[in-house]
Parts: sequence; structure tokens; C-alpha cells
Amino acid sequence: MKRFADRLRREEGLTLIELIAALSLFSLVVGLIYGVMMFGIQSYERVTMENTLRDEGDLLMSAIITEIYTFAPTTVYSSTSSNNGVTDTAIFLQRDDGSGGTEKVKIGISGGGLLIKEVPAGTVDNAVTPAVSGNDVRTSITSQLASPSAITLQCSANSIEPCESGLININLSLILQRGDDSRRLNLESKFGF
Repeated sequence: MKRFADRLRREEGLTLIELIAALSLFSLVVGLIYGVMMFGIQSYERVTMENTLRDEGDLLMSAIITEIYTFAPTTVYSSTSSNNGVTDTAIFLQRDDGSGGTEKVKIGISGGGLLIKEVPAGTVDNAVTPAVSGNDVRTSITSQLASPSAITLQCSANSIEPCESGLININLSLILQRGDDSRRLNLESKFGF
């Protein structure tokens, strides 16, 4: 027991060289741990942003396709408008309402968002109007639709607009900005009607 107590009473310390070596090793280990942690955090943020973009792209594509197939148009025609150097595109789905009139739905890209709205009977609404965010939960997203986003129409051979059959081309370019980090996702889809 006396031997153990003598060891505790010794007042030996570290030399300056031992202290510098220990601090250097400690700094190296802390630097490596910090680097690994920062890489993990940045990877997590990047993957989170990419997943958000994919989810929002799927949401927009699904909303467009669902609207087209549930509305079941007899004819489809397109329209473009330009405002302050920004070209907005839209397609119009049209069908007979059974009483001699027609029903229309407009699907367009405007103001950084997707616009899906019914056009009231008797109105001529061929212009693309700005999307009001938050009005349609089907198209409510946190990212922005940027150029070259467009919805275009390609009628079947030897056919002019309005089309009874053809292809609808959807190009979406989603941009998500969080702080200094910005991510872009480009989606393209074609389907027939």
C-alpha cells in the first residue's frame, strides 16, 4: 500500500516535447473527426435536397398526367405567351359538356410554378396567367420551375391544332435553393393521348 501512495505523491510531469507531441496528435485526431463529420453533414444536405427535388418532380408529373387522364379531353391545343421576356407555355384540354358547350382545363408553367385550373365556360382564356402558389395542393412545391421548363404539344401526323391525338412533351427544370447551396433537377416525359 505504501508503494502505491508513494507513486501518487510523485510530482513528475511531462516534458515540453512530450506535451507538443501529445497536442499534435490530439489536433490531428480532432481535425480528422471534424472533416468526417462535415463531409457527412454536407452529404446529408445534398441527398435531402436531391430527394426533395425528385419528390416534387414526381408530384408535378403525377398531377399533370392525372389531370389529363381524369379529364379525358376530346381535343388538346397549346398556347404560349410572353411577359417581360419570359415565355410561358400551356396546353388546354377541351371536351364537350353534353349540352352543346365545352369544358376546358388549362395546364401551364408560369411564374416559377405549375398551374392547373378549369377555364370557366364562355371565357376565352388562351393566355397563361401566373400561378398563385398554395392554391392547388397538387402542385404546391418548395422549389421553382425555371427555364427551360415547358409543356408542349405535338399533334399526330397531318393534324393541326386542336389535336384529337398526339404527344404531350413535359420538360421540368426544378431548382431548389437552401442558403448558399443550389440544386437543379431536369425531368422530361412524353406521353400520348
